Amino acid sequence: MRSASVSVLGVLLPTLLPALVAAEPAAAVTAASADAAPGALAVGFRVGGYGFRREGDPRPGAGWTECRMNGVGVFVQRDLRGPLFVEGGLDAYFTQALIMASPATDLPVDRLSGLLGGAIGVRTQLTAGLRAYVQLGAGVELTRVSVPYGTDGTTIRADKALPEGFFGIGGDLRVGRGTYVGATMRMLVMGNFNYDSGRLQMGNAWVQPPTADQVFAASPDMALQGQFYVRRSM
Repeated sequence: MRSASVSVLGVLLPTLLPALVAAEPAAAVTAASADAAPGALAVGFRVGGYGFRREGDPRPGAGWTECRMNGVGVFVQRDLRGPLFVEGGLDAYFTQALIMASPATDLPVDRLSGLLGGAIGVRTQLTAGLRAYVQLGAGVELTRVSVPYGTDGTTIRADKALPEGFFGIGGDLRVGRGTYVGATMRMLVMGNFNYDSGRLQMGNAWVQPPTADQVFAASPDMALQGQFYVRRSM
């Protein structure tokens, strides 16, 4: 009987061990992808900042210093079939009190913005707990801007609704069941203003203070945005 048992084990072990070893990473991948079932929802919180490209600044990666803004936001994601997912978000951004690396001649614009947008993205699983993705999105910026004018305390203000679009890349790491931390970088196309303070100096061209439409005539511009976030599957 003892020899028969040993014989059976000798036959079964070479067959079962490879299957058991292969099952362990497969189970880990299944746990990581369980949150990505079609229709699955996730909510998140993010912090970040962006700055517009300063025209004429040749420094690689260092010229995104015009109208630098910081902010926070919330977002919701829904998984579609395969690697596709959609996202909707609401963020609030404000100009920094200290505009680092900006010339003193920059127009001292006070800008408060709400960004409402949506995106579609594609994810790929790099490892059991690490994912990368790309996104393409669009939305609207509701912004309130003001700037001091002259020496008598006059302030010029305007409220604007400006379209915006972006392309982004990012990745996140699973730190618990259904909980991820990650980072994303986006290239934004959105409305921006002329920050040359010389345009607001009183002169013969303006016998009265300029109108808000003259000062805040928006045109499309590019901005670079970085964000860190925490996301939780529902």
